[in-house]
Parts: sequence; structure tokens; C-alpha cells
Amino acid sequence: MSLLFGNDPKALNLLSIGTRGVGKTVFLVGSYTESNSSYDGEQQNQLWFDCQDQEAHENIQGVMNYIAQTGQYPPPTMKISGFNFSLKQQRFWGTQTLCYFRWWDLPGESCDIENRNFQSMILGSQGCCVFINAYALIHDQDYLQSVKDIIELVTAIASLVKHHQLQYPIALIFTQCDRLEAGPLGQLQIETCLEPLIIRLENSRSNYRRFYSSIPIVRTEGMPILRATGSADALIWITSQLCRANNVKSGQDLASGLSQGSSLKKFVQTANRVPKLALGLMAAGVVGFIAILFAVITSLTNQQPQQAQANPKTVQEYQEILKNDPNNVEALTMTYKHYDKMGQFSEAIPFLEKIVAQKPEDIPLKAKLAGLYELTGQNEQAELKYDEILAKEPQHFEANLGKAVLRGQAGDIQTAQSFFQKAEQVAGSEGARASVQETAAQILKTPTPSATKTQ
Repeated sequence: MSLLFGNDPKALNLLSIGTRGVGKTVFLVGSYTESNSSYDGEQQNQLWFDCQDQEAHENIQGVMNYIAQTGQYPPPTMKISGFNFSLKQQRFWGTQTLCYFRWWDLPGESCDIENRNFQSMILGSQGCCVFINAYALIHDQDYLQSVKDIIELVTAIASLVKHHQLQYPIALIFTQCDRLEAGPLGQLQIETCLEPLIIRLENSRSNYRRFYSSIPIVRTEGMPILRATGSADALIWITSQLCRANNVKSGQDLASGLSQGSSLKKFVQTANRVPKLALGLMAAGVVGFIAILFAVITSLTNQQPQQAQANPKTVQEYQEILKNDPNNVEALTMTYKHYDKMGQFSEAIPFLEKIVAQKPEDIPLKAKLAGLYELTGQNEQAELKYDEILAKEPQHFEANLGKAVLRGQAGDIQTAQSFFQKAEQVAGSEGARASVQETAAQILKTPTPSATKTQ
């Protein structure tokens, strides 16, 4: 038995997220070589990674051979690869396998929420490693903008994981730290530049940890090799977090965890912002989660990462205004937007409710409020808002689709089919209509028979 890993070895799926060329593959190979180079076969409690199949061994060896022959890092990954490993420990009585894990190594351009393979991998994962190029972060003024989508994706995942109280550890791995000044000063520079993401993770109380990876190429007896320092720590941490969690079992991925948390009943319609993209995501396979994930991401879109959190003093000032003037629209709006951007949807709702009460004819605001109700599990309230919208605009696409999904999930098949047909009729494109059909097929196949009908 291991105090960190429990009694029985679990089988885990880990996802890597990062832009092209950030060093995901080099990190994996460096972690493997670091753990194996320090393993002497006798030291008790020594940890090391072992390849579980020939493909993983060949992939690792291929990278090492390339470095040995060229003295250069390998080119960026061109295809999705899966590496099967086990984490082992030397005990006084022999070798113990602590866990098995599959590492998905993706090309940077595949780390896109619009990519269906990537969507499936998110849903099938139990934890993730997020890679940031530390050197570029500090020295390239455009780098932070280039990773904006990744920051928003990680923030969205963290918000949902926290909302549903799931175990999903996130390792923030800063690569190329060997090119920066060693010690606390270099780390301070990194964290200052990436403050927007760190603030969001802290606010959502995410189970995350930061790692600083140094994997230079050095020559040993004239042979170029990787010399990794501390790289293996990230994988050991993330696997230990999952293995000692009693509510994480082999094969229990993010999708199943969210499903058990009733997230599939919390459909958030965001097509009023980007209809074609939102519908494509809804049809990806696990409709509820993908829709919610996209809703969180779109709530962060169109803002600069530096603006992720309003100045706390400013928010406090608006709240002071509201104490004396509870219906001040500007203060309500700024406070609502602050909580919405931070993914604190339950806190955002009361402020948006007051805004909608003062602007009863504002259909987009009502649609947004309906979405927040669904995201926080208030489906009855969401449906009432959709009804109000449809009473004013019977052809409203988002309200018809949202109503259809809620009725379908409630088991009211006849009404759901009617609203799905209406949504299909008013959809703006062939792609949107096809996606409505796919969404209907998935929602209607698992109704809850005990629900009552509403019109």
C-alpha cells in the first residue's frame, strides 16, 4: 500500500493542453528519462515511469534518438498520440505498480474547443496538464494573446469542476524555464505575466499546482541528451491526487462525473452569440457538458486576459452604491458582469434579475438570464424565461431550442419534439438545422418519465 496512491492501481486518462511547439512531448520524454535515470533498483520508495506497450517505448525512444543524432529538440507533434505508462515504486519486498495512466499528446492546433476529437478527449480525461512557454510569456509581448483561448478553456473547465465538486487536478507547467533567471525572481516574472489565469483558478478554488520545467539539451561524453530537472514531479502530483481520491475510479472520466452531478440537465443555450459554433458543440456527443463548457468560454470571450477580474475596490464601490440605490442600473450591470466573467454565476444572477426587472423588453438579457438559471440548475426558472421570450417572439431560435431541451430532459417528449421542430424551422442555416436534429436525437433518447407537461 502507498499512502499517496491507495491500495489498488487505478487506470487514468490525462490530457495535455498547449499551443504548437510549447514542449508537451519533450516534457513527457524528459519526465520519463528523469525518473528512469535516477532509478537504481534498490533505493526504497524510489518512483519511476515504465512504458506499458511497445508503441509508447518506440515513441519515447524515437524522440531520444532524434536528439542524440541532431542535438536539437524534435519538431512539433504532427498527430495525436497516446502514451501508456505505469508509475512504479521500489518497496522493500519488491516493485509495486501504483497506477496506470494514458497520456494524450496532441498537436497544438488540435487544442481547440471546436475540434470534436479534442472535445471527446476533454470529456474522457480525469486531469490535465496545461503548458505555457515561460520564456515567450516574459519576452514576447504577443504571447499572452496567443494563449487567450487556452486560458479561457482552462478557466471554463475549472469553473464546471468546482461547481459540480469533482476531482479534476490541473497541473500548470511552465516550459523553457532553463532559459530564464533561476530562482524566485524568474518564478515571480512568470506569475506576474500569467496573473489573469492564476486569479481565475484561485477564485474557483481549483485543485491546481504550478510546476517549472527545465529540460535543456546537454552533452554527456559527446552525446546530446535531455537533462530534466523536476519534470516528473508534475505527473507524480497529478496521478497521486487522482489515486488517493475515493470518488475517482478507473474509467470514471469528466463526462461521467458531470453526468452524475446532473450537469446534463443544465443545458445553457449560447447560440444567440455564435449560433453555428454553439450548435456544433451541442451535437458533439455529450450535449449538456459541451454546451455548458462553451457557455462559460463565451462568457470570457472578447475580453483581454488582463481584464479577467475587475479591480476589487471598483466592485466594492459599486456594491456600496447599490446599498443606497439598489436599482442603479450601471452599478448592477458592472457587478453582474464582474461575477459573470469570473464564472461565479450564482452570485451574478441576483444582479441580472434586477436589471431584467427594469428592462422587461430586453430579450437578449432575458435569454442570458435563462442561460444562467440552467447553468446553476434552476431549470424551472429558465423555462419561465424562455416562455416569456416566446410570448413576445415566437420565432426566437434560442428560446425554442432551450425550451425543447428542457422539455426533453423532463420527459415531455411530445412538447419537446414540437419545440425542436420549431427550432429547426427558424434555424438560420443548413448546418444549424442539422445540428438541431442531432441535439434532438441525443436529448430525446434518455427522458425522465416522471415529469409533468407544460406548454
